[in-house]
Amino acid sequence: MLAGNITPSPAQLAVIRQIVEWYGERGHQEFYLAGYAGVGKTTIAALAIEEIKHRYKRCKKVITGAYTGKAAHRLRQKGAPDPSTIHAMIYLPKVVEGRLVFELAADGPASSADLIVLDEVSMVNRELAADLRSFGKKILVMGDPGQLPPVAGAGAFTNRNPDAFLTEIHRQAAGSPIIRLATAARLGETIRPGDYGSDVHVAVLTQETQHQVYEPRTQAICGVHRVRWTICQRARRRFGFEGPLPLKGEKLICTRNNREEGLFNGALGVATADAEPEVRPYVNIRVHLEDEPEPRNPLLTHPWQFAQHFDASTRKPERLEKGINEFDWAYAITCHKAQGSEWPHVTIVDDSAAFRRAGQNDAPKWLYTAITRAQTGLTLLLRGA
Repeated sequence: MLAGNITPSPAQLAVIRQIVEWYGERGHQEFYLAGYAGVGKTTIAALAIEEIKHRYKRCKKVITGAYTGKAAHRLRQKGAPDPSTIHAMIYLPKVVEGRLVFELAADGPASSADLIVLDEVSMVNRELAADLRSFGKKILVMGDPGQLPPVAGAGAFTNRNPDAFLTEIHRQAAGSPIIRLATAARLGETIRPGDYGSDVHVAVLTQETQHQVYEPRTQAICGVHRVRWTICQRARRRFGFEGPLPLKGEKLICTRNNREEGLFNGALGVATADAEPEVRPYVNIRVHLEDEPEPRNPLLTHPWQFAQHFDASTRKPERLEKGINEFDWAYAITCHKAQGSEWPHVTIVDDSAAFRRAGQNDAPKWLYTAITRAQTGLTLLLRGA
């Protein structure tokens, strides 16, 4: 994380001092730095780390990471030295009886760190957080309270009030059309159709504009499963795929954490072979996940989510054995599944109205979260504008 020649504002300086003082204390293991998109959380963290290293000579090794490989890659683009996924920090892959399994790495990167810095932590669940904490290291985490609340079981680091909250969008970010749209969404302002930048567009969802959802360069994001099922099956037909199970070359998403296999909810990949039936009702899925150098060995998977695309009444089995994996098609994913990741280009089908309920209006958070998944390119398709 490069701090550059940035002169912090008085409010930012106060946060930097808080972080530095926290590191020197013997008490709290974690510091939760919150802030909206564009406020410069990673820059402030970098400045704080510089000061920590200057003041506390014992702080020699700082490791940085995030829940997903995409978020870790984004940290690398921002100048973080050798960021990794949280899983790579604390788990060790081993081959046991021909299977790749992951165990807590007593001598892994986290064990020798003097400070662990994590971004996009809303998806971290209690088990993963407990494993991180078990190393006894100071942990600086960054999150965005403007986003959707994490799904049940996640949010282990962010389900409390932040230790510091950055709210002022810095001048460079304020010029970004994506940040401008995200801020408007967060504030509940009306977003109108139009061109907001060279690759940032807002349009009404019609038969003439819906083709943008299926462009190979984009990641489609929607809000409800019936929309996702429709998009996925139309995309499959467009790309020449058919049938009830994934075929070689199809875009897939892991939807269940499996620590032993080193799989996490939200990991994306491409099928390297047609799915093969196993002992009923299971199938074997072969997939090359985005963040991994090699394709996986066959993963025993329950196909109930694939079945939902053809029969919406299909339900998750009441009891799913430990070690059984869950995958789904990923031509479109829900905003909840997209949390923690970013893509160069995102196309959003605006389902925010589905999150507007009596007594709780999460529509602004939904749209804000979806928009902030885009790095440089964005197409927002509005309903009934």
